[in-house]
Amino acid sequence: MGRPPGFDRTKVMQAFERQFRRTGYAGTSVDDIAKAGGLGRGSLYAAFGDKSKLYLQTLAAYCDRNETSWAAVLEGPDETALDRLRAYLVKSARFVHDDPDGLGCMVTGFVVEGINHDPQANERVRQALTRIEGSLTECVQAAQRHGDLEPEADAPEISQLLMAVNRGMEVMAKAGLDAVALERVADHAFEGLPLTAQARSQQAPRPVVADAAS
Repeated sequence: MGRPPGFDRTKVMQAFERQFRRTGYAGTSVDDIAKAGGLGRGSLYAAFGDKSKLYLQTLAAYCDRNETSWAAVLEGPDETALDRLRAYLVKSARFVHDDPDGLGCMVTGFVVEGINHDPQANERVRQALTRIEGSLTECVQAAQRHGDLEPEADAPEISQLLMAVNRGMEVMAKAGLDAVALERVADHAFEGLPLTAQARSQQAPRPVVADAAS
């Protein structure tokens, strides 16, 4: 199979990404990649390079989009910072289940798989995690300024805790835990934050959304 007419690089890259997210770097062959993108081997190598280079391009594009997506959840005024932290946890709980193919985060997949084939890939993943942690820390600090989180609490430590919950829920979702159970985990994680008395008095229980798969 050669390069198809009307070759759309963006759509083909998205197809590659989903293939890597589905089967991982080691579990994805060049033939798998070519089939996912509807390309022949020759066209694949000519347009994207070898498997390692293609993975790096795909990973970088995914990280760019992922950072932007989480920043959109977490950025905003101080008065809604606590709501945004809760939204981060809820989105984390539903991340895998809301994907039609049940795919997880490519960054998490990279870390869990233990890939070490390219220093650039390692660095891009570290950069992505650092940037998301930075967005979380800024949101935590905004909630502290507004009086919703205890001011003496360590904002970076809270951010790292939330990221750990995020990654843990993703792994549990992949292992079969349903969305309703994961949303309860998100609620407990939120309630475990160092909320001020004022913030606790203003928090209403969040309605549980029924799991569409149940």
